[in-house]
Amino acid sequence: MVPAVLWAASFVLCVVGDALLGRWVMLPLFVAAFYGGMIVIDLVTYPVLSFWRGWLRRRGLVAWYLVEVGVLWGGTTVLLIALSPAWLGWIWDGALFTRMVGGVLAVAAVGTWAVAKMGWARLLFAGALFPPGAGAEENNVPQRLVLEGPYRYVRNPLYGTDFALLLGTALLTSNWFLVLLALLYAAQLALQLPLEERELRQRFGRPYRRYCEAVPRFVPRLGPVGRAELE
Repeated sequence: MVPAVLWAASFVLCVVGDALLGRWVMLPLFVAAFYGGMIVIDLVTYPVLSFWRGWLRRRGLVAWYLVEVGVLWGGTTVLLIALSPAWLGWIWDGALFTRMVGGVLAVAAVGTWAVAKMGWARLLFAGALFPPGAGAEENNVPQRLVLEGPYRYVRNPLYGTDFALLLGTALLTSNWFLVLLALLYAAQLALQLPLEERELRQRFGRPYRRYCEAVPRFVPRLGPVGRAELE
């Protein structure tokens, strides 16, 4: 619950801060740093999972958090802040309707993400790096196939809301850099998802294969998947 509350509160603070400044600064910077960091982390992590698992097995969860938050996310944020005078000015004259659509997308995405109540282990990719028998038990990392809530309608609800948030913020702030970042995020997902799904098939076997057959990747079903469809 804590990550979801902090997530929603961060957006409120950014919007209030930008209202006081009279221009979009904090919100586009926060979104760019968060998702820019995620892109970097995913590209550094998923293609070489075996390396990270071996390296972290001897060092534990705290070592990964230091690498991820301190080096990868932190380094990306510092770089984006250093370059912000240039890319924050890369904007177009957005129409009121476009900005309203962007605002609705962003608010809906933030709310959906928060309702999901994702924990620190999910947020910080620990589940992929510490599988059963390779650090999950020692580091108290949850390992189960989630079939509740939004996952009854779509397989990747958070990835979908992530993209909606990026695109929505881009439209709301009329920022071309965030449009580019949204496209990069989509391209990174195209590379990551096959690796992630292969890992899940190996880990959960037939239940996950049945789940993939019954539930779409991104376009939600009209009704929730039933247990009978997964047997």
